[in-house]
Amino acid sequence: MTPLLKDQVALVTGAGRGIGRAAALALAAAGAAVVLVARSKDEIASVADEIKHQGGKALAIPTDVSGISQIDNLLVLTLRAFGGVDILVNNAAMVHPLGKVWETSPVAWQKLIAVNVIGPYLCARAVLPHMVEKGSGRIINISSGAAQRDIIGASAYNTSKAALERFSSTLAAELQETNIVVTVLRPGIVHTSMQASMRGTPQHIFPLASDWQAWHDQGQLRPPNEPAQAILWLASHFAKNANGQVFSIDDEVFRQQIATDLGSDLLPPRERD
Repeated sequence: MTPLLKDQVALVTGAGRGIGRAAALALAAAGAAVVLVARSKDEIASVADEIKHQGGKALAIPTDVSGISQIDNLLVLTLRAFGGVDILVNNAAMVHPLGKVWETSPVAWQKLIAVNVIGPYLCARAVLPHMVEKGSGRIINISSGAAQRDIIGASAYNTSKAALERFSSTLAAELQETNIVVTVLRPGIVHTSMQASMRGTPQHIFPLASDWQAWHDQGQLRPPNEPAQAILWLASHFAKNANGQVFSIDDEVFRQQIATDLGSDLLPPRERD
């Protein structure tokens, strides 16, 4: 059987851990050459070694996605290694600063927006000329339910995800006459270091920390391989008509579609939280 993503090149940001790592492994297992992007050199190098050990192709490029010159360098190295980019997964994100608006650091607030919003813009801007020239591509932006919820104490994060979704819909509209598909994935509450950081924040700073802890204690956190399977589906031909759509991992119809199309049992129905 021909691998689902044979001869494709995928660039995954925030690829050193959590959802990004799981997505990189899933895309590589499906036949894609994967460019692993994160600020942590050791983490992405480890993921690259894991992919290569399994017979895949991977390149780790330490990058701060909020830096224009660093994204330019990332693109140069990616094109030199693989000749193009077919799939972009904008996963890199920060959650801090947490706290009430008037108690947060303006510098930290600006840095979060730079990573969570400017980063996806810079990455999309970098790869799109090559996708447009080729006449196809996938851009998958990882959002959150925070895009439409007022999570007290997370003003910067909430704002960034709402902005990312509006950016995604506008970009999708601009690309509607092409074969480039822009989608958004809300991955749910996932068992990651970011989630651990949120539930470990003092409650007077982040009032919902106890809720996050309860979800963890009750086993309600999604493993990273669940959103990774959704990302794989969105990166494939199965999502060719999905331009501009927002998908939630909690949507049972979507989960069933993924399981059916990928022939996978990694996304069984889940009880409602």
